[in-house]
Parts: sequence; structure tokens; C-alpha cells
Amino acid sequence: MLGDVALFALLFILQIGLFFILHCLVLRTFRKRNLLYCAAASAFAATGIAIILGYFLFSGMFSSAGAWAVSITGSALASLFACGLYTFLGPATADRSLACQMLVTLRESPGGKGTREKLFLDFDPDGFVEKRIDECKEEALLVEAEGELGLTEKGQKLADKYIFLLRLLRLKERAGYVQYFTTDGNNDRK
Repeated sequence: MLGDVALFALLFILQIGLFFILHCLVLRTFRKRNLLYCAAASAFAATGIAIILGYFLFSGMFSSAGAWAVSITGSALASLFACGLYTFLGPATADRSLACQMLVTLRESPGGKGTREKLFLDFDPDGFVEKRIDECKEEALLVEAEGELGLTEKGQKLADKYIFLLRLLRLKERAGYVQYFTTDGNNDRK
């Protein structure tokens, strides 16, 4: 039993290690590709490799075939969860978060300091929004015709899910919530 747990932990660590190695290689090789797709491909590849290695190297070391199957399945699911959590808390946040980019800008400034005015002056709101528009068009969430943006069916479904979550969790009612894109002339900020 204790040996099975140790082998489970070994498989999990192997998958996480393979993920980070593959993730670094994939991100450096496919710099212009979508960050989340690269992370997902790395996680699934690492899991697949670990399952194959687990079958050929460790299957005879488990106390039973059932223990091996549970360990392979459990470590694969745990690894995919850990890789997903890392992706959303790590690179995705660093790439997409305005707060993260602000902190990096301040850290890289002389003395690690800056002013509010300098942040506003250096901020590129057009680029910030344009990047998201381009990504949404690439993912077939938006279409653009004659200067007007419209949601695709896929975009409408995703927006409906976000609206559902905002309402279900009452996120708009939370202290500190700011809606940056409004449809009522910013009256909701008052």
C-alpha cells in the first residue's frame, strides 16, 4: 500500500516535471501561438508520456493491476489539474493581467518606483483592447464588418455564460468591482 502511494507520487512528479520541460520548449518554439493552447498541449503531452512510461516502467511494481490503474488515472487527473492551475495563475496572468503588467513596469523602472501619471502616460489603451479583439476574432468569438464588431454564435454563448456567472455570484455587487466596458454611458460607475 505504501509502495503504491509512493509510485503514485512518483508518477505525479514525473508528469509535472515533463510538463514544465515541454512547456518551456513549446513556448519558446511557438512564440506567436496562443499561450493557453501551448500550455494545454504541453500538459496533455506530458500526461501521455507519463502514462506510457508508467505502463512500461512501473506497472509491475504496483501491488495489483487495479492499484496501477487507479494510480495512473489519479496522477494523470491530478497532474492536469495542477498544470491548469499553474497556467491560469502563472503565464496567463503574467500575459493578460493589467495589474501584473503594471507591477512589472514599476519593478523595471529606475529605483523600482514610478508615478501614477507616468503609468497613465505609458499605458496603451488602444493596444490593450486591440489585443483582446484580435484574440476574440482568432477564436471565432467576434466578427468585424464595416467597422462594427459582432458576436458569433460561439461568442454569444460564452458571453451568456459570463453573464450567468456575474449574476449567480453577484460579482457586480462586490466591493471593488469595476466594469470597464459599459452600455449605459458609464452611469453604472456612479
